[in-house]
Parts: sequence; C-alpha cells; structure tokens
Amino acid sequence: MKYFTYLAISVMIIAVISLFYLKKPDGQTWLSGSLISAESHKIKEKMVALSTNTLNQAVQGAKQAGDKIAQSVNSDAATIKPGSKIYKWQDTNGQWHFSDTPNEDGKSIEVTLDARDVTVVAAEDTSILSSANTSKKSIQPPTPTVYNAESIQKLFEDAEKAKQKLEQRSKEIQSIGGY
Repeated sequence: MKYFTYLAISVMIIAVISLFYLKKPDGQTWLSGSLISAESHKIKEKMVALSTNTLNQAVQGAKQAGDKIAQSVNSDAATIKPGSKIYKWQDTNGQWHFSDTPNEDGKSIEVTLDARDVTVVAAEDTSILSSANTSKKSIQPPTPTVYNAESIQKLFEDAEKAKQKLEQRSKEIQSIGGY
C-alpha cells in the first residue's frame, strides 16, 4: 500500500509538470507561470473586493442602526415644551445640576433649550435622592442601555477598527503578491 501511494503521487507530480511542456493546438502551453500569476491576481482582486464590500455593508449597517437610535432619541427630545424653563447651578463640589426649579441655596442660571440639541438617556434610579440618609454611598455607574452614548460611540469605534484592520490586511496581501 505504501508503494502504491508513492507511485500515485509520482504520477500526479509528473502530470502537473508535463502541463508546463505540453502544447495546445494554438501552440501555447497548457500551464505557464504568467497564467498562474494572472489567475491568482484575479482571485486576489475578487477577495479584496468581497472583503471591502462586506466591510462597507457592516459599516453602513452600524451607521443605519446609530441613525435609527438617534432619530428615536431626537423624537423623544422633541416633546420638550418650547416655553419650559430650565435652571442650572453648580454645587460646592463643582458638579453642575439642571432642574425645572431654581436652586434655593444659590445662584441659578436660566437656560434656553433647543429640542434638537437635547440627548435623552434612560433615567437612573433616583430613589437615593429622596431618602433622608445623607451619608455618602458609592454610586454605581448606570447600566448600559441602547440609548447609552458610550455604547453607541464604542459601536462606531469598533466598526472603524474593523475597517482599518481589513484595509491593513488588503495591503499586506498586495505586498506579498507583489502587485
């Protein structure tokens, strides 16, 4: 069985090598280095085009998802009444606060809001604000939601990194092939 395998492999190698020497009726050889190079170049171009199209579709999908989220957030922000008054003030720790009533203990600045500039995010649990206990507790970061600006930003950054990685790999493929 071992010798039969060696014989079969030898016949296949001889058959492939003979394609470089045997000629077709038009006088051209069946295989040549330039033919192999041209075919591999065509295959490489198809692969690059396919990966670029796939990446563009992924980036477009991410942009469309972001646009839909932004539209839903902006439609929620459009419900703000034009005549509403908003006050802002800064506490002793330098933290800015916004409210529909002025600060009783300090100076407040009245702010005019444009509904197109307002970003609406999911409300956090405000039960801690109404409790009588004023001791300092560790504040948990907000749970990520579909409206979280950080998660949307991360989505776009990841899409951009994927695009850059594919472009880098395409350049590597081109440099390896010498094209």
